[in-house]
Amino acid sequence: MYKVLVANRDEYDTKGIVWLLKSSMPAWQVESAEDESEMINKLESFQPDLLVFELDLINEISYSSFIKTIQIIRPDLIAITMEATFSQAKRAIDMGVADLILKPISADALLKSARKVQRLAQLNGRYSEQKPGMNEKDFRYQDLFLEGFCPAKPFITLGIKTEDPNELPNLYSFLNDYPFQKAVRSFILSDMVLLVAELADFAWKEECIRLMRDWQEKSSVQIAISIFAGEEDNSTIRSNYLANQKLMELTFYTGFNQVIEGNSLPKWHSIDPFLSPEEQSTWIDFLNQSDLEGIKSWFHKEFLVLAEPYPDPGLIRIRLTSILAQIRRHMKTFRLSSGDTEKEYLRLFQTILYSPLIYRIIKEMIHFISFIFETIRSDKKLKLDLADRIVFFIETNYWDPAVSLERAAEYADRNANYISTILAKKCGKSFRELLNETRIRQSAKLLLESEMSIKEIAAICGFSNQQYFNKVFNKIKGMPPNQFRKNMQKASI
Repeated sequence: MYKVLVANRDEYDTKGIVWLLKSSMPAWQVESAEDESEMINKLESFQPDLLVFELDLINEISYSSFIKTIQIIRPDLIAITMEATFSQAKRAIDMGVADLILKPISADALLKSARKVQRLAQLNGRYSEQKPGMNEKDFRYQDLFLEGFCPAKPFITLGIKTEDPNELPNLYSFLNDYPFQKAVRSFILSDMVLLVAELADFAWKEECIRLMRDWQEKSSVQIAISIFAGEEDNSTIRSNYLANQKLMELTFYTGFNQVIEGNSLPKWHSIDPFLSPEEQSTWIDFLNQSDLEGIKSWFHKEFLVLAEPYPDPGLIRIRLTSILAQIRRHMKTFRLSSGDTEKEYLRLFQTILYSPLIYRIIKEMIHFISFIFETIRSDKKLKLDLADRIVFFIETNYWDPAVSLERAAEYADRNANYISTILAKKCGKSFRELLNETRIRQSAKLLLESEMSIKEIAAICGFSNQQYFNKVFNKIKGMPPNQFRKNMQKASI
């Protein structure tokens, strides 16, 4: 057990330091002294591994006795002072102090300093925690892959996974030096670091939270920790390792920077990994109309508001590749399956297969689709005439209530009156008529395929006023939207 002695004249400061060390490092044994005489006595009787003391507690009379005692006991030293002066710093150096902390004392600074001193002592072989019962020969790498080995004593496994797999070696090194309060055996694997420890009456979740906090001080790469104690008394090392893998798959949905604790494994919900014919049709419309907002909404509903029981992550990845196949067909239509676009496509495919977080995959897919839409808009090889460009603008912006002939003219870099003339010649309709027809076509689709209210549909399709929407819909479809929905529902029965 790591022993710490706190020596300080200020009773309030002393109690605060003792409480901080005991609450943060409950496995440490912490005692206190209020004056230099009591400090010398406790140095001899308690023989601490670390002495945290007020520098001014050592006066000229007691200095010699203090130096002789610490030369015999050889504790590590952390000094506290109110004076940030060269003379105080020199006194601390002459005493061999490992760290000098200024008052008022920062809890974080003191705790960090104490942990650092303890770790250095371990590395230098000057201090070794006595943690009986953990024999490294009891746990071997082959036991993770060969079924059958069951330790004589009950055990617990901790899986620690980094968001970036390249950071695993650094994590493994960090864990080997970490002052765990119970003995652990660590194994570095391709997907995580697995820790094995004896199952005891110990707050492992609190220990893991402390570990995560200390890791965050060292690295910007987030980690997740899974704790599995086993469902049966005859659990094997391999079965526990597989259980930790299963628990860690939850991070695909819930993210990192968390401790996942459980004695039972998640139950995945089964889904069809492929797009249905109706969904394929929806995606064709999304892509043909460059409906980025519709795509965002669809992604959010399908993948970002999931709750337990979650779908099998493997099936989700297959479903996302099914969507990517639709995007691929759209790319080929516009001859975009080469060069930089092809490289981005292949990179996205790898992201879908291997990214540890679903929200990151969705973000990358939306970014890529937006890139495709923008490339199509700006690609001069498409050779769209002016009227086609305006129709394309309408189909990709109809949802915006602020869409106007003036904005279309700005998009096409032409005069608004000239655009009106071209549309009349080519399409036989005005800009407003084309815009309303597009909006009503989309609203009719939503009336048939969704349960949204007419007010919601009107807003989504770019109408800021529901009464005007009803009027336009009735003019184009020959009936109001609510009647249209009822008629179509009856026809489908």
